[in-house]
Amino acid sequence: MKKSDHLTIRDHNQRLVLQALFNADETSRAQLAIDLNLNKSTISSIYRDLDEKSFIESLGDGETSETGGRKAKLIRFNRRYGYVISFDMGRHHLRTALVQVGGAVVMKQNTAVDGMSVLQVTELMISQIKKYKNNKNGTLNGLMGISVGIHGVVENNKVQYSPFFDYSQLDMAVELENVSGVRVVLENEANFAATYMRDYHDYRKSDHYNNMVVLNIHYGIGAGIIINGELYRGIQGRTGEIGRSVIETSTGETVRIEDLYSEDAMLRRTAERTGLIVQDRDRFIQLRKEQPETVSLLLDEWVRGISRVAFNLVQTLAPEALFIHSRFIAEMPDLLERVIVAYQMLNPINQSEILFANHSVYDATLLGGASSIAREVLDLDGLSLSFRL
Repeated sequence: MKKSDHLTIRDHNQRLVLQALFNADETSRAQLAIDLNLNKSTISSIYRDLDEKSFIESLGDGETSETGGRKAKLIRFNRRYGYVISFDMGRHHLRTALVQVGGAVVMKQNTAVDGMSVLQVTELMISQIKKYKNNKNGTLNGLMGISVGIHGVVENNKVQYSPFFDYSQLDMAVELENVSGVRVVLENEANFAATYMRDYHDYRKSDHYNNMVVLNIHYGIGAGIIINGELYRGIQGRTGEIGRSVIETSTGETVRIEDLYSEDAMLRRTAERTGLIVQDRDRFIQLRKEQPETVSLLLDEWVRGISRVAFNLVQTLAPEALFIHSRFIAEMPDLLERVIVAYQMLNPINQSEILFANHSVYDATLLGGASSIAREVLDLDGLSLSFRL
């Protein structure tokens, strides 16, 4: 066997051991040898290397075996190995989270960015990076990477299109890398949301979906797609731009779906029909009580529209599950059952589940970005990992 082949096999085995440690609540060297079908000497050698790099956390002695043998030394991945910074750069907000590479959140904050340019928001991110980058925040290695969720199309770590900001004069990843000194990854926010559902398994623990769609209904409408456990991006990262799909109205006008059913569209249409200023969801919900006929008609249209979007996605992709991320549903829970009923009336032939991702509706992009960059800095991309809050 060539030396290079030996190193390749060893690197492969080391990634498997690190993956097993990452996913285990607790394990031991003996258990790793059994689970991975590797001999004990290989496990011991890899263990020493990983321990020297501080990847391993000792948990003390386990129970004595039935045969009276020595107690196993329990171990797991060192969840305080380092942390990442994750940003969600929306039209009205900049959400920030510091997240340990194992998945636990250290800190979250939300900053309004209404009226700011992309350069101003970038400067805000830079100021936050400078604030935190020299603080290890309870970890051994401190800041290890940064992710930015973009409401737009990203390819080759550059923003190709966004309806909210003009990125043409800015290479955001390079700017942030120059300040932080660590790897920066940009990705579409719906793709990060789908990554979150895969990596954090934020649904019934008895289920496991390798094929899923996450439908994000926020300022725009987008879909993140997981196929056979991997994020599907399409050519130039343009898959999932479902909000840009067009339909013909009853008057013969061709319009985009997100110009009818996104949050911004619903607020605008409510303002047009009521003659009032409808600046946010709180005002929309208030008007639902004050002008129920007008708002109810709009919500009826929204329910039918979103059910059709879900129907078309399911018929096209046949996922095991379609998760809906919608702050409208989070704050007006009755809409979920109405969407599901309207969807079922369309008589779908695929048996995909329609689920509301309630726990992650505000944080999915942040945490999916955190798990994405953590995978990269740990060299565990492409492996099945279980992140924990």
